[in-house]
Amino acid sequence: MATKSSITPIQISLKEKMSVALWRNVMSPLFTAIGGGRYPAGRLTEQRYGSLRDETLDFLKPVATTNGATKTAVVHIHGGGWVSGSKGRFYAKPLLRLASAGYPVFSLNYPLAPEHPHPFMLRSLLQALAWIKQSDPAYQSIHLLGDSAGGNLAMMLGIMLTNLPLLKLVDAMDPTLLPTVKSILPIYAPLDRTTWIEDGFPSASLFLKAYTSENGLGNTPGVPIPVMPMDFPAIEKLPPTFLAAGSKDKLLRSSKLYAEHLRKAFKQVDFTIYEEADHGFFNFGTKSDELGHDILNFLAKHE
Repeated sequence: MATKSSITPIQISLKEKMSVALWRNVMSPLFTAIGGGRYPAGRLTEQRYGSLRDETLDFLKPVATTNGATKTAVVHIHGGGWVSGSKGRFYAKPLLRLASAGYPVFSLNYPLAPEHPHPFMLRSLLQALAWIKQSDPAYQSIHLLGDSAGGNLAMMLGIMLTNLPLLKLVDAMDPTLLPTVKSILPIYAPLDRTTWIEDGFPSASLFLKAYTSENGLGNTPGVPIPVMPMDFPAIEKLPPTFLAAGSKDKLLRSSKLYAEHLRKAFKQVDFTIYEEADHGFFNFGTKSDELGHDILNFLAKHE
């Protein structure tokens, strides 16, 4: 596993550091204040899965189902351009919807870039998944859900856990320690290197540089370990996958491009565009309930 001694932070300029600080200390708290909610008392518990400050997760207890059956756990990975964001109140509404439908929910924090660049986040999240499987025999398989940069990480993990030779590119962990992936749900995620930069997503170049260094910019992979799902030339297996994006989102083309790419080889790939929705509607906005309903239908279909 990754250790503190193995971390080499990405070097960014003072101006870029100020932009990262703005996203962490102003924009993310503002989004939480606008769209965040609260969890009912006694429903949420925090656990530590690693030794670093941000290697923590929340467990959201599900509402009991009518037949008493245990549903597959949903593991959620937060967004924030790999440089900001966290689990917590910002995701209360969509995660409570899942728990109310009977799904155990794990919401993960992870160390951020540029201090902990690629592939450190993937290694940390693999450690979290191993912790989840070890914590209870019921969690032998999971649904992987992520929004924005978290959707990128969820898709990368889902691909690697389903195509185990690719897992070795990131970590030497014994795959038997990890849960199997029943489905993957990347919500308005960056899934290729260039389209979301070309289409003007805010701070896109900064996010990718802080995550991978300047070598990660552009179509030609400049880092030895894939950064984007589109970096993989081909994959042999894919769990059922649900991609979603808003029609006003600067990340729409990335999701559309990748959905078309996947559908050339796999049948169980759902892709929905939500009209008039912009980035962040997983959490709030008029389309949040529509997306939440579709996610529940997709999960139920693949239980």
